[in-house]
Amino acid sequence: MITFQSQHVSLRAIIGVGSFLLSVIALQITRQTSGYPTHTRVHSWPRLLITQFRRDINKSGSLRYGWVIIGLWSISVSGLHFGGLYYDIYTTVSWWDLLTHSLSGFGVAAVLGLTFRSSTTTIPYWVIPAVLAIGSGFEVYEFVFKTFWYDWTFRFYLIDTVVDLVVNTAGAATFVIAVGFLRETSMLQDSTDDASVTPELSSRRDS
Repeated sequence: MITFQSQHVSLRAIIGVGSFLLSVIALQITRQTSGYPTHTRVHSWPRLLITQFRRDINKSGSLRYGWVIIGLWSISVSGLHFGGLYYDIYTTVSWWDLLTHSLSGFGVAAVLGLTFRSSTTTIPYWVIPAVLAIGSGFEVYEFVFKTFWYDWTFRFYLIDTVVDLVVNTAGAATFVIAVGFLRETSMLQDSTDDASVTPELSSRRDS
């Protein structure tokens, strides 16, 4: 249950509302960016991710290792985040927040890349606004459900939010650059493997 406090109707509410609007705009930009997987709808992404993961993890080869690396990456980023909270590192090490957000932005981009391989290996640029949309949505979540910002000034909250989103997006851009490099060096081949998952999900809904 959501309990709204006086802080939610203060000037800082502009940041929460602005993050929501930015998430919507970034999602629209994602849909219009070349390479976007038009054969899927956004609300089906979680199911598609799970289905793709189950298929890949049961195969031998690089795809399985890719998901394992992403899993270890996620655990590491979570450890850095929660460790930073527990040991109060966020307030004592100025760049800790930048580190966790850049790594999480790269990780989210990598998850999208593995889930939508046929789109990402061809034209990966859509991943950047997609990560921005997801990051903005997370800022809305923090505004509604978290309390750490209650004692922040409007200016500090605004700067923190903008920096978080910029660093998240920079992490996604780094992933796109890495994909481009791997393609140029022929270490990454085009893939259509994920395209068959969408009809599979559709048949499950119809059955």
